[in-house]
Amino acid sequence: MSEPASPASARVAAYTADAVRAAEAPLLAEGRPLMRWAAHALAAVVSVESDTTPGPVLVLVGAGDNGGDALYAAAELARSADSRIDVVLVRDRVHRAALDAAVSAGAVVRPASEVCAAIEGYTLVLDGILGIGRLADRRMRGSARAIVECLLARERRPRIVAVDLPSGLDPDDGSADAAVLPADVTVTVGALKAGLVRGRGPELAGRVHLVDLGLEPYLRRAHPAMTAPIEIVRVESPGSLADA
Repeated sequence: MSEPASPASARVAAYTADAVRAAEAPLLAEGRPLMRWAAHALAAVVSVESDTTPGPVLVLVGAGDNGGDALYAAAELARSADSRIDVVLVRDRVHRAALDAAVSAGAVVRPASEVCAAIEGYTLVLDGILGIGRLADRRMRGSARAIVECLLARERRPRIVAVDLPSGLDPDDGSADAAVLPADVTVTVGALKAGLVRGRGPELAGRVHLVDLGLEPYLRRAHPAMTAPIEIVRVESPGSLADA
């Protein structure tokens, strides 16, 4: 369930990737299924977007938790949607349980080259290539970069929904190179990432939805990187209701 956007004048706390990981750690240690909660909320947002732009959905999947979120969301979409759900794995390493769930639900894994050749057929892209994991260099390479450049070259692009943040955008300082898909909607998980409101973040993030995973008690122990005036749509998850 989504709540109305915050007023334009409201300042929202934004956190570094390290602060968000530290806030998640106690819940993960308790066995809370944060990835499944995030994916459930993500699928709900994508479903609303797909109602506006019906048609085949392309899910771009990286190796980390971001890709796992995208795959579990793809599983939910494949079970409930009438549209085709295609998946491109941009790395050999993948969240195996999430991939199995997506394929079992009816999503189809396709090679990047095949998808690029038929890119005009997709109406929505779920960008789950890179998240907030520690990387010395966030520039995309190989098939990830090829498919992003293929999408950027389109005169009319499909609607883009980014998982947590647009892939290639630094979660802390908002820096990015040219090969980043500008999102129409970013579904950021747990807390607003500082990179979404710094640097190129405002240019690339689109409308920001913030999924509540119940991190607030732990985020209070961290000092926000900054506060920023930003309109956000707050989205509940099973985690936000678990301790209600």
